[in-house]
Amino acid sequence: MTSFDPQIYWEMRLRTNSGLSGVGYIGMGEGYNHWLYKVRQRVFLRAVSRLPVDWAGAKVVDVGSGNGFYIERWKELEVGTVIGTDLTGASIEYLRKRFPNDPFYQVDIGGTLIQPLKNGFYDIVTAFDVLFHIVDDTRYQRAIENIYGLLKPGGWFIFSENFLHERIERRPHQVSRCLGDIMECLRRSNFRVVRRMPMFVLMNDPIDQRSRLIRWGWHSFSTLVRRVNWLGLALGMILYPMELFLTGCLKESPTTEMMICRKPE
Repeated sequence: MTSFDPQIYWEMRLRTNSGLSGVGYIGMGEGYNHWLYKVRQRVFLRAVSRLPVDWAGAKVVDVGSGNGFYIERWKELEVGTVIGTDLTGASIEYLRKRFPNDPFYQVDIGGTLIQPLKNGFYDIVTAFDVLFHIVDDTRYQRAIENIYGLLKPGGWFIFSENFLHERIERRPHQVSRCLGDIMECLRRSNFRVVRRMPMFVLMNDPIDQRSRLIRWGWHSFSTLVRRVNWLGLALGMILYPMELFLTGCLKESPTTEMMICRKPE
Protein backbone atom coordinates (compact mmCIF):
# COMPACT_ATOMS: atom_id res chain seq x y z
CA MET A 1 0.00 0.00 0.00
CA THR A 2 1.35 3.45 -0.88
CA SER A 3 0.57 6.82 0.70
CA PHE A 4 1.19 8.60 -2.61
CA ASP A 5 -1.86 10.59 -3.73
CA PRO A 6 -1.65 11.17 -7.50
CA GLN A 7 -4.52 13.67 -7.48
CA ILE A 8 -2.75 15.99 -5.03
CA TYR A 9 0.67 15.50 -6.63
CA TRP A 10 -0.45 16.36 -10.17
CA GLU A 11 -2.77 19.18 -9.15
CA MET A 12 0.10 20.91 -7.35
CA ARG A 13 2.62 20.18 -10.08
CA LEU A 14 0.45 21.42 -12.97
CA ARG A 15 -0.98 24.44 -11.21
CA THR A 16 2.54 25.71 -10.54
CA ASN A 17 3.92 24.79 -13.98
CA SER A 18 1.72 24.32 -17.04
CA GLY A 19 4.72 24.44 -19.41
CA LEU A 20 6.62 21.57 -21.01
CA SER A 21 8.80 20.99 -17.95
CA GLY A 22 5.64 20.60 -15.83
CA VAL A 23 4.16 17.82 -17.94
CA GLY A 24 7.53 16.53 -19.17
CA TYR A 25 10.88 15.77 -17.57
CA ILE A 26 10.63 17.83 -14.43
CA GLY A 27 13.83 19.60 -13.40
CA MET A 28 15.40 19.49 -16.86
CA GLY A 29 14.12 22.93 -17.80
CA GLU A 30 12.04 24.30 -20.66
CA GLY A 31 14.98 24.29 -23.10
CA TYR A 32 15.74 20.59 -22.90
CA ASN A 33 12.06 19.68 -22.72
CA HIS A 34 11.50 21.70 -25.89
CA TRP A 35 13.71 19.23 -27.77
CA LEU A 36 12.26 16.21 -25.99
CA TYR A 37 8.82 17.21 -27.22
CA LYS A 38 10.07 17.85 -30.74
CA VAL A 39 11.28 14.23 -30.74
CA ARG A 40 7.91 13.08 -29.41
CA GLN A 41 6.17 14.99 -32.18
CA ARG A 42 8.22 13.43 -34.96
CA VAL A 43 8.07 9.89 -33.54
CA PHE A 44 4.33 10.16 -32.97
CA LEU A 45 3.54 11.43 -36.48
CA ARG A 46 5.91 8.93 -38.08
CA ALA A 47 4.21 5.99 -36.37
CA VAL A 48 0.58 7.06 -36.28
CA SER A 49 0.28 8.48 -39.80
CA ARG A 50 0.91 4.96 -41.17
CA LEU A 51 -2.18 3.49 -39.53
CA PRO A 52 -5.06 2.53 -41.86
CA VAL A 53 -7.46 5.06 -40.38
CA ASP A 54 -9.87 7.50 -42.00
CA TRP A 55 -8.67 10.55 -40.06
CA ALA A 56 -11.50 12.83 -41.12
CA GLY A 57 -14.05 10.45 -39.62
CA ALA A 58 -11.99 9.24 -36.67
CA LYS A 59 -12.97 9.68 -33.02
CA VAL A 60 -9.99 9.90 -30.65
CA VAL A 61 -9.74 9.92 -26.85
CA ASP A 62 -6.47 11.24 -25.40
CA VAL A 63 -5.84 10.07 -21.84
CA GLY A 64 -3.79 12.39 -19.64
CA SER A 65 -3.87 15.37 -21.98
CA GLY A 66 -1.79 17.60 -19.70
CA ASN A 67 -1.13 20.88 -21.54
CA GLY A 68 -2.57 19.64 -24.84
CA PHE A 69 0.57 18.58 -26.69
CA TYR A 70 -1.06 15.48 -28.21
CA ILE A 71 -4.33 17.31 -28.79
CA GLU A 72 -2.30 19.51 -31.14
CA ARG A 73 -0.82 16.45 -32.86
CA TRP A 74 -4.25 15.01 -33.57
CA LYS A 75 -5.32 18.33 -34.99
CA GLU A 76 -2.31 18.21 -37.31
CA LEU A 77 -3.75 14.96 -38.65
CA GLU A 78 -7.17 16.66 -38.98
CA VAL A 79 -9.07 13.98 -37.09
CA GLY A 80 -12.84 14.35 -36.94
CA THR A 81 -13.27 14.35 -33.15
CA VAL A 82 -10.71 14.72 -30.34
CA ILE A 83 -11.75 14.26 -26.71
CA GLY A 84 -9.24 15.07 -23.99
CA THR A 85 -9.15 13.74 -20.44
CA ASP A 86 -6.97 14.37 -17.43
CA LEU A 87 -6.84 13.47 -13.76
CA THR A 88 -6.50 17.09 -12.69
CA GLY A 89 -8.86 20.03 -12.63
CA ALA A 90 -5.86 22.27 -13.37
CA SER A 91 -5.30 20.66 -16.76
CA ILE A 92 -8.99 20.59 -17.67
CA GLU A 93 -9.34 24.31 -16.92
CA TYR A 94 -6.26 25.07 -19.02
CA LEU A 95 -7.33 22.85 -21.91
CA ARG A 96 -10.86 24.23 -22.09
CA LYS A 97 -9.44 27.74 -22.43
CA ARG A 98 -6.85 26.70 -25.00
CA PHE A 99 -9.20 24.53 -27.10
CA PRO A 100 -12.68 26.01 -26.49
CA ASN A 101 -14.31 24.00 -29.28
CA ASP A 102 -13.22 20.56 -28.02
CA PRO A 103 -14.63 18.50 -25.13
CA PHE A 104 -12.46 17.82 -22.08
CA TYR A 105 -13.36 15.73 -19.03
CA GLN A 106 -11.74 15.21 -15.65
CA VAL A 107 -11.29 11.43 -15.53
CA ASP A 108 -9.27 8.93 -13.51
CA ILE A 109 -8.58 6.27 -16.15
CA GLY A 110 -7.77 3.77 -13.39
CA GLY A 111 -11.12 4.33 -11.72
CA THR A 112 -14.72 4.54 -12.90
CA LEU A 113 -15.32 6.18 -16.26
CA ILE A 114 -17.82 9.03 -16.46
CA GLN A 115 -20.94 8.69 -18.59
CA PRO A 116 -20.00 11.07 -21.46
CA LEU A 117 -17.12 8.77 -22.43
CA LYS A 118 -19.42 5.72 -22.47
CA ASN A 119 -21.73 7.14 -25.09
CA GLY A 120 -19.83 5.72 -28.06
CA PHE A 121 -16.99 3.55 -29.21
CA TYR A 122 -13.80 5.26 -30.34
CA ASP A 123 -11.36 4.58 -33.15
CA ILE A 124 -8.22 5.41 -31.16
CA VAL A 125 -7.29 5.88 -27.50
CA THR A 126 -3.86 7.28 -26.61
CA ALA A 127 -2.04 7.43 -23.27
CA PHE A 128 1.41 8.96 -23.64
CA ASP A 129 3.66 9.16 -20.56
CA VAL A 130 0.62 8.42 -18.41
CA LEU A 131 0.32 4.77 -17.40
CA PHE A 132 3.65 4.52 -15.59
CA HIS A 133 2.33 7.22 -13.26
CA ILE A 134 -0.39 4.83 -12.05
CA VAL A 135 1.54 3.41 -9.12
CA ASP A 136 -1.16 0.98 -7.93
CA ASP A 137 -1.07 -2.27 -9.93
CA THR A 138 -4.81 -2.96 -9.60
CA ARG A 139 -5.64 0.48 -10.95
CA TYR A 140 -3.13 -0.03 -13.75
CA GLN A 141 -4.99 -3.15 -14.89
CA ARG A 142 -8.28 -1.30 -14.53
CA ALA A 143 -6.95 1.48 -16.76
CA ILE A 144 -6.12 -1.04 -19.51
CA GLU A 145 -9.61 -2.55 -19.18
CA ASN A 146 -11.26 0.87 -19.33
CA ILE A 147 -9.34 1.76 -22.46
CA TYR A 148 -10.32 -1.53 -24.07
CA GLY A 149 -13.95 -0.77 -23.28
CA LEU A 150 -13.76 2.65 -24.92
CA LEU A 151 -12.55 1.28 -28.25
CA LYS A 152 -14.78 0.01 -30.99
CA PRO A 153 -13.88 -3.41 -32.51
CA GLY A 154 -10.74 -2.92 -34.60
CA GLY A 155 -9.84 0.24 -32.65
CA TRP A 156 -6.26 1.23 -31.80
CA PHE A 157 -4.61 1.76 -28.41
CA ILE A 158 -1.33 3.71 -28.58
CA PHE A 159 0.73 4.40 -25.46
CA SER A 160 4.23 4.91 -24.12
CA GLU A 161 5.92 2.98 -21.32
CA ASN A 162 9.43 2.04 -20.17
CA PHE A 163 8.93 -1.72 -20.74
CA LEU A 164 11.76 -2.93 -18.50
CA HIS A 165 13.18 -6.36 -19.33
CA GLU A 166 14.49 -7.61 -15.98
CA ARG A 167 12.90 -5.82 -13.04
CA ILE A 168 10.26 -3.41 -11.79
CA GLU A 169 11.48 -0.01 -10.63
CA ARG A 170 9.15 1.79 -8.21
CA ARG A 171 9.35 5.46 -7.33
CA PRO A 172 6.79 7.52 -5.37
CA HIS A 173 5.09 8.97 -8.46
CA GLN A 174 6.16 6.46 -11.13
CA VAL A 175 6.37 2.70 -11.60
CA SER A 176 8.39 1.31 -14.50
CA ARG A 177 6.96 -2.16 -15.04
CA CYS A 178 8.41 -5.20 -16.75
CA LEU A 179 7.56 -5.82 -20.38
CA GLY A 180 6.21 -9.24 -19.45
CA ASP A 181 3.86 -7.81 -16.81
CA ILE A 182 2.54 -5.17 -19.21
CA MET A 183 2.02 -7.79 -21.91
CA GLU A 184 0.05 -9.90 -19.40
CA CYS A 185 -2.18 -6.91 -18.56
CA LEU A 186 -2.84 -6.40 -22.27
CA ARG A 187 -3.52 -10.12 -22.75
CA ARG A 188 -6.08 -10.16 -19.92
CA SER A 189 -7.97 -7.39 -21.68
CA ASN A 190 -7.70 -9.22 -25.03
CA PHE A 191 -5.54 -6.59 -26.75
CA ARG A 192 -3.39 -7.67 -29.68
CA VAL A 193 0.07 -6.09 -29.75
CA VAL A 194 0.93 -4.80 -33.22
CA ARG A 195 4.23 -3.02 -32.76
CA ARG A 196 6.69 -1.64 -30.20
CA MET A 197 9.28 1.00 -31.13
CA PRO A 198 11.61 3.53 -29.45
CA MET A 199 10.28 6.91 -28.48
CA PHE A 200 13.73 7.94 -27.20
CA VAL A 201 17.18 6.38 -27.28
CA LEU A 202 19.74 8.94 -26.07
CA MET A 203 17.76 11.83 -24.64
CA ASN A 204 15.86 10.18 -21.79
CA ASP A 205 16.83 8.27 -18.65
CA PRO A 206 18.23 4.84 -19.76
CA ILE A 207 16.18 3.12 -17.07
CA ASP A 208 16.34 -0.28 -18.79
CA GLN A 209 20.14 -0.20 -19.01
CA ARG A 210 22.09 -2.18 -16.40
CA SER A 211 25.52 -0.76 -17.27
CA ARG A 212 26.78 1.31 -14.37
CA LEU A 213 28.91 3.39 -16.72
CA ILE A 214 25.94 4.35 -18.88
CA ARG A 215 23.75 5.07 -15.85
CA TRP A 216 26.55 7.20 -14.37
CA GLY A 217 26.91 9.02 -17.68
CA TRP A 218 23.20 9.86 -17.76
CA HIS A 219 23.25 10.98 -14.13
CA SER A 220 26.18 13.31 -14.85
CA PHE A 221 24.51 14.64 -18.01
CA SER A 222 21.17 15.31 -16.32
CA THR A 223 22.83 16.93 -13.30
CA LEU A 224 24.70 19.32 -15.60
CA VAL A 225 21.53 20.22 -17.51
CA ARG A 226 19.64 20.84 -14.26
CA ARG A 227 22.36 23.19 -12.99
CA VAL A 228 22.98 25.12 -16.23
CA ASN A 229 19.59 25.89 -17.75
CA TRP A 230 20.79 27.24 -21.12
CA LEU A 231 22.87 24.09 -21.65
CA GLY A 232 19.72 21.98 -21.96
CA LEU A 233 18.62 23.94 -25.01
CA ALA A 234 22.03 23.63 -26.65
CA LEU A 235 22.56 19.93 -25.92
CA GLY A 236 19.01 19.10 -26.94
CA MET A 237 19.59 20.77 -30.29
CA ILE A 238 22.76 18.72 -30.83
CA LEU A 239 21.17 15.40 -29.83
CA TYR A 240 17.89 15.95 -31.71
CA PRO A 241 18.97 14.79 -35.20
CA MET A 242 20.78 11.77 -33.75
CA GLU A 243 17.67 10.86 -31.76
CA LEU A 244 15.46 11.03 -34.84
CA PHE A 245 17.84 8.74 -36.72
CA LEU A 246 18.11 6.19 -33.91
CA THR A 247 14.40 6.07 -33.14
CA GLY A 248 13.77 5.45 -36.82
CA CYS A 249 16.17 2.53 -37.24
CA LEU A 250 16.30 0.70 -33.88
CA LYS A 251 13.69 -1.82 -32.75
CA GLU A 252 14.25 -1.29 -29.01
CA SER A 253 15.74 1.31 -26.71
CA PRO A 254 16.94 1.47 -23.09
CA THR A 255 14.33 4.08 -22.26
CA THR A 256 10.75 5.06 -23.15
CA GLU A 257 9.11 3.22 -26.04
CA MET A 258 5.79 3.42 -27.86
CA MET A 259 3.46 0.47 -28.27
CA ILE A 260 0.57 0.10 -30.72
CA CYS A 261 -2.17 -2.37 -29.85
CA ARG A 262 -5.48 -3.25 -31.47
CA LYS A 263 -8.82 -4.48 -30.21
CA PRO A 264 -9.95 -7.52 -32.21
CA GLU A 265 -12.69 -6.90 -34.76
